[in-house]
Amino acid sequence: MEIILIVLILIIFGILFFSQKKHAVKNTTIKKEEIINKYENDLKSLLNKYKKNKAKQLEEKKIFLQNCNSELARNIFFTHEEAVKVIERLLKI
Repeated sequence: MEIILIVLILIIFGILFFSQKKHAVKNTTIKKEEIINKYENDLKSLLNKYKKNKAKQLEEKKIFLQNCNSELARNIFFTHEEAVKVIERLLKI
């Protein structure tokens, strides 16, 4: 009886131990780069969508950059200076 109880306790601790490793927190620099890369990919796909119409492309890019600026201003990972650098980086695309 005691052996069964000890084995059950070990199994429970094993499950808890391995389930905690799956929820690793990402490094802030990695998370920032993921966010920036997502913005870049979204902008590139938007520009490709309006490839033939330059006026519409500029209009959509302006709206997209305004939305990005708004999101970055509320994002806890980015300071104001970093947000400005991201917007400048997106402007160059």
